[in-house]
Amino acid sequence: MSHEIEIHADGTAAFVSANTPGWHRLGVVAPGPMTVPEALKLGQLANWDVRMEPLVAAVAGSKCLECSKPLGEKHDDMCVTGDHEGQDDSRIVDEHDTTHAVEVPNNRAVVRIHPVTGLPEVLSVGGLDYTPISNEEMGQTLQAILDQSGAIVDTAGSLRGGLDTFITARLPKGIMVGGVDPVELNLAGFNYFRPGKSSEFLITPVRVVCANTQAAALYNFRSRYTVRHSPNAPQRIIEAREALKITFDYRDAFADEAEKMIKAELTIKEFERLCREIWPAPAEEANSAVKDRDDALTGTLMQIFKGETNENIKGKKTRGTHWSGYQTVVEYLDHHAPVRGEDADSARIRAERALVGKARDTKELAFNLFQVA
Repeated sequence: MSHEIEIHADGTAAFVSANTPGWHRLGVVAPGPMTVPEALKLGQLANWDVRMEPLVAAVAGSKCLECSKPLGEKHDDMCVTGDHEGQDDSRIVDEHDTTHAVEVPNNRAVVRIHPVTGLPEVLSVGGLDYTPISNEEMGQTLQAILDQSGAIVDTAGSLRGGLDTFITARLPKGIMVGGVDPVELNLAGFNYFRPGKSSEFLITPVRVVCANTQAAALYNFRSRYTVRHSPNAPQRIIEAREALKITFDYRDAFADEAEKMIKAELTIKEFERLCREIWPAPAEEANSAVKDRDDALTGTLMQIFKGETNENIKGKKTRGTHWSGYQTVVEYLDHHAPVRGEDADSARIRAERALVGKARDTKELAFNLFQVA
């Protein structure tokens, strides 16, 4: 299945969590704070030796590569290929006997050493300029940031058969918005062994009361840094270390904006207007299915806005604050927005998209809309 922690053939999961049970109770639970090397080892992310290798296609021909007998005829008596390794005694030339290796131009295989079997394994295919970034390099970048901030490594793991890996850390100093709403700050590194997908580092606020993952692009305060898998990736990794070391001013900037938002009242009518900036109303000629989905969306948003999310942070039944309006959108995206796939996958999918992808972009848009000038 997609959107899942990597489970190896021996039943072990490529995931480690400090103190608390792992995602869906999979993986290893570390007894306390971890260093980055410990997290990589316990999460089965160490020593992958990800590298690029020539890519070869197996192409079937029309005759045996050894004795040149045509497909469907009998091999020569002396042809070893015709023995078929003892699996049949027909000695008829089959497709496998005619197959030869042809190198694929302009592409290479992204290969790792499997953490359990110790054997090479192809993860994906990349172009000639694709340069993999090792889990160790990502870890070293995080460690450089952690050394300055005092953050604690929280989780590490692998998703989608090793295509995606991650390490997260919890920063020691959080925020108390309006004196009532605690927000923790988390640092996450995501590494992707998929061409076209840049590795990235994120500083992400998370509301403690409901685990809503925030996303706010604040002017002059960087909370996200991406690194393309190109030949200059090693230099970009160094730049990421330096850039993110100074972004902890982001915490104070986020706190200032949140304080303004929680002090500013927001009517239901204004909340609805701002939500339509994010999710425009369907056209009059839209089919009934589209209109039904829109009704479900607006109904859920209003239910959240008028419910506990609003009440917990100084809201009222008839109006809330710009902060509770923003938190309504975030809670919808993290916990209520529909997901495709089996029910068993939905929690995993939500956990992933809470940090990356379109949901994060929507949260940043919402933060900008609900901000107070």
